[in-house]
Amino acid sequence: MADNKSNLKMWQAAASATEECLPLEVLERMTESSSADAKAAAHLAGCAHCQTELSMLKSFEASVPSAEEGAAVAWIAAQLERKQVQQKTVQQQMAQQKAARPSFWRNMFKMPYLAGAGALAAVLILAVSLYNGRNLNNPSLHGPTGPEIYRSDVVKLVAPIGEMSQTPAEFRWEAVKDASSYSIELTDVLGSVLASEKSTQITLPLTSAMKAQILPGKPLKWKVTALDATGKEIAHSNAENFKVK
Repeated sequence: MADNKSNLKMWQAAASATEECLPLEVLERMTESSSADAKAAAHLAGCAHCQTELSMLKSFEASVPSAEEGAAVAWIAAQLERKQVQQKTVQQQMAQQKAARPSFWRNMFKMPYLAGAGALAAVLILAVSLYNGRNLNNPSLHGPTGPEIYRSDVVKLVAPIGEMSQTPAEFRWEAVKDASSYSIELTDVLGSVLASEKSTQITLPLTSAMKAQILPGKPLKWKVTALDATGKEIAHSNAENFKVK
């Protein structure tokens, strides 16, 4: 019994792989020609593990698959080939679409109406730039605190505007170039004149007639007209609303 165990251990040690055992690719070459490599052949002659591996490899390569195995292999190969063809077709279509699709901006300017709109926008931008540059270089249009452009046909109202907590003390507006005097009108919401006055300044303290019309909760409007030295109208404001709570 002891001898049998000793023999089994010796056989297992002989059949176990070692660092000197031949790799699979060398064994594959030796299935075709055992004398392809003299050093490998010498190792094979004394190595039970490599002899077993070589024998199994030859048996595997020489075996013929059954009908069911052959059909399964053929089906798998056909599926792989079909998927490769589909993938290649999709890649070709994507490449063709990418090559045929021009850029967004190129398409936009190829369209006549968009090209015309782009040209018009460029002209407008240039015109605005030139206009602003000319006005900024004109000292007559600058206010005392910096560039402040007044339109010659519009008077800008300052106060009173909107809802107020108490009766305003005066009307105020911005100066107009070449204006010698201003005409101020207080009206109701329908535009009927309730009171009017003139001023050579850009403010007008409330007159008694105006104060009589400014009642809590009553909506009112006011407007200013700029006059030159001859009394000719040179600018006017839009009507502005205000109301005392």
